[in-house]
Amino acid sequence: MKKFALMLMVSIFFVCLSAVWSESLMVGLSTEELTRNADIVVVGEVRDLYSYWSEDGKRILTRAKVTVNEYAKGKYHAEVDVEYEGGEVGGIGYRVSDVAPLTTGESVLLFLKVKQIERNFNVFSIVGNAQGKYGVKDGIASKTGFTVVKGTENVIDNNIPVEYLLNKIRTIQK
Repeated sequence: MKKFALMLMVSIFFVCLSAVWSESLMVGLSTEELTRNADIVVVGEVRDLYSYWSEDGKRILTRAKVTVNEYAKGKYHAEVDVEYEGGEVGGIGYRVSDVAPLTTGESVLLFLKVKQIERNFNVFSIVGNAQGKYGVKDGIASKTGFTVVKGTENVIDNNIPVEYLLNKIRTIQK
């Protein structure tokens, strides 16, 4: 009986420990899939961030204002509102494993889909969560913050010249 109780406790320990070590895996989305699922694709700069509790009080959401420098697909305003799960409110942080958060001042290329309409303006979400966000630096578009299922890594355009990616997006639309 003692041996059984010890085995049970060890098993429970490892089950609890494995929950801490788990990570999220996604199926890689190609540039074509991201483009086709996006209402707009923008290159811009993150101007402002605001985090707040969801209406049900169970999640923290962050809303970012992105100043648009260029549209690769669609058209909207000179500025777009992007909302995603995660952020920090009152010293409490909430992070979602497959979301790459935005940072004030960051240059980005984003694949965006209308999430909701508020007071006659659109609030967008990022298509494919972290996969729909590229950081842009020195003319290179890069993705980070997620792991894809083995065998789908090669469908993702990563660490490539922004102009090459923009031309590819524009070609996919036609």
